[in-house]
Amino acid sequence: MKTRIRELRFAREEIEALSREKHEFEEKFQAVFDHSPYSITFSRRDGTYLEVNKAFLSRRGLSREEALRLSVQDIVLPGEYEARRFVEMLERDGRLGNTEVRVVRPDGSMGYVLFSATLVPFGGQTGILSTAVDITSLKKAEENNKRWQQKFDLTTAAAKLTFYEYDVDHDVLSWSGSMLDVLGYDPEKMKGGLSVWTELLHPEDADRATALFEEALSQRKRYVIEYRLRRKDGTYADVFEYGQMFARTQDAPRRVLGIIQDVSEAKRTERALLQSEEKYRAIFNNAPIGIFRTSYAGRFLEANPTLARMLGYSDRDDLLASVNNLETDIYPDSGARREMLESLLLSPEGIRRDIEFKRKDGSPFYAVINASLQFDDSGRPAYLDGTIEDITTRKAAEDMLRQSEEKFASIFRLSPDAIVLFEMETQRIQDVNDAFVALFGFSREEVLGKTSLELGVYQSPDLRDRLYALMNEHRIIRDFEFAAYRKDGEEILCLLSCQLIDINGKAGVFAVLRDLREMKRMQQLMIQTEKMQSLGGLAAGMAHEINNPLGIIVQGVQNIVRRLDPSLEPNIEAARRYGLDLHSLAMFLEERNIIRYLQGVRDAGERAAAIVANMLSFSRRSERTFSSNDVNAIASKALELAGKDFDLKKHYDFRRLNIILEYDPDLPLVPCVGTEIEQVLLNLVRNAAQAMVRAGTENPTLTLRTRKMRDWAVIEVEDNGPGIPRKDLSRIFEPFFTTKKVGEGTGLGLSVSYFIITNNHHGHLTATSREGRGSKFIVSLPLSPDA
Repeated sequence: MKTRIRELRFAREEIEALSREKHEFEEKFQAVFDHSPYSITFSRRDGTYLEVNKAFLSRRGLSREEALRLSVQDIVLPGEYEARRFVEMLERDGRLGNTEVRVVRPDGSMGYVLFSATLVPFGGQTGILSTAVDITSLKKAEENNKRWQQKFDLTTAAAKLTFYEYDVDHDVLSWSGSMLDVLGYDPEKMKGGLSVWTELLHPEDADRATALFEEALSQRKRYVIEYRLRRKDGTYADVFEYGQMFARTQDAPRRVLGIIQDVSEAKRTERALLQSEEKYRAIFNNAPIGIFRTSYAGRFLEANPTLARMLGYSDRDDLLASVNNLETDIYPDSGARREMLESLLLSPEGIRRDIEFKRKDGSPFYAVINASLQFDDSGRPAYLDGTIEDITTRKAAEDMLRQSEEKFASIFRLSPDAIVLFEMETQRIQDVNDAFVALFGFSREEVLGKTSLELGVYQSPDLRDRLYALMNEHRIIRDFEFAAYRKDGEEILCLLSCQLIDINGKAGVFAVLRDLREMKRMQQLMIQTEKMQSLGGLAAGMAHEINNPLGIIVQGVQNIVRRLDPSLEPNIEAARRYGLDLHSLAMFLEERNIIRYLQGVRDAGERAAAIVANMLSFSRRSERTFSSNDVNAIASKALELAGKDFDLKKHYDFRRLNIILEYDPDLPLVPCVGTEIEQVLLNLVRNAAQAMVRAGTENPTLTLRTRKMRDWAVIEVEDNGPGIPRKDLSRIFEPFFTTKKVGEGTGLGLSVSYFIITNNHHGHLTATSREGRGSKFIVSLPLSPDA
């Protein structure tokens, strides 16, 4: 009996030990399950989830209850065939290891995971325990590496680049790149000493090339050599070589790395250009029309003999030496050339126009000029190329005909509204006025003979078809408002009125388009001004009422803090009378955050006071004194202040910004209140910096630009930040409108700036923006105080 009792006791102890081990194992498994960085799931064989870990929920953005309502098929991309294949593999092998699977990520994009699964028993059934490791980033990195390698190989092949490495210490020369395509040799079979290279040199180039190479080798410097190398077929290729000497290091011998580029085609082109130059010179000198090149500033750079004779000069040299200023020397009206230059700036690819010139003796002659505008490397106008054809005789006949059409032409050409004439049947434009050219940015030559669809004027063909249907039905359209597009893609709001007329026996359309942009802008300006005036009245009425209690609050908090200061003698004496330990009290106040709460009350009061001060800027007429100021200096001072701004330093190192200054050195002094303009620019710079910080802009760049535009001084503040959403762009100057977080902005900075520029200085403050590409604020100040 006692033996049986001992056996039972021993059996119970073993059961308890096993129970503890099981409990410990379950705890460890649960810890691994919960804290694994990889997704772990437990599901039925039909794919329905029974349990998922935290990593799975975090990556999917789901709650546990939401996840348990899903199945594997809701997440994994493979179709029914792939799903059946996975199940068959599990049924056959009992496990599935490290299988790459495409999945749908929470944002809807495609991702990749490394999937493993094992069949495990539970409750008399068999379930699936699976893990998933996200390898999306790895897959993308592999694809990027592959693409870059393909780009490098393609670039090397396209540029016909051959690379070499020469081990100087061991006289070993190895090749790579496009050697097979350029010279016909297999790089692997061309390994050897330097003699491999010297044997390929053209006999006429060998001494020069080897001397330059040995000189660079001895002086350890870079070298550039141009010479010829023998191809496998016996012909020679013109090549350009760039090499760099590298000194011996602990890990590498003394070596030379270089690139050889095949420039045979360029050499052939160069020789062809020389032949073409000779042909061009023969055509140039014997052409029956005048050919010229002039500087943008107004001097002849080149002219052929025909043009010299047209203008009454003995030859080309006489013309170039005598004409120092085109505006006064060959144009009867000096403004004609300036007008032509303006047209060329709009259409630099070329213009054609009839124009009057004067000869050396002062007599007039008429010509057709075809000219195009060329730019230098920095994008500035450099020179004009063109031809001049003498049409004096034809001009006399055309003048007689033009007189009969002068009245209509005057109305047509001088109308401030854009006018266009086109045939109803073909819809091709027959004529446009200068206002149309200016409004849409096309030259007349670009427009004539084209349809509105070919020019891209309408937003869609459906709109154009609707207008033609109305014209066919009513024969007239009045005040039809629609959005049109300029040559450069800019959208403009137009008011269209048109009527069917007879043009040389055919049905035509006489259409007038009025630009509504300025009118709309003035409407917005009036609304904005009314808002500012209303805010000014409101600010004046409430600011003083708010300032008094604010002063009491701020001063009261300051006094409380002083009366709790354990270092002040009056506090010490008072505490002694009542048996208080001020240091213990200070520690209590610190531990309970009472001092911090008081500081928060004080900061809030000072912030409210700053808001009231900004509000008062709308109504207070301060003692402003206008004086002539250097706007460039004001802009630099605003940047300096921004660099010292504590709020900017606290959140962002202003020195990390790329600052680009494009100041106009010839900008005249501007009548303004310097401190107010400085405040405006500081607001704009601060806003730009904060926007780029919040968006995490890479290579954040801030550009300050000044220039003179007619009678205005223009200041531009441009950044490459996130830009302003289109829905917010029309509201940014409204008082209290802000997109910043609560506590980061009052919404008054741009409103105050707008008020300073428009009300105090009679100028303009506008903003343009492209989402994701940055914003630009433009300040325009009149150069005359009476403007």
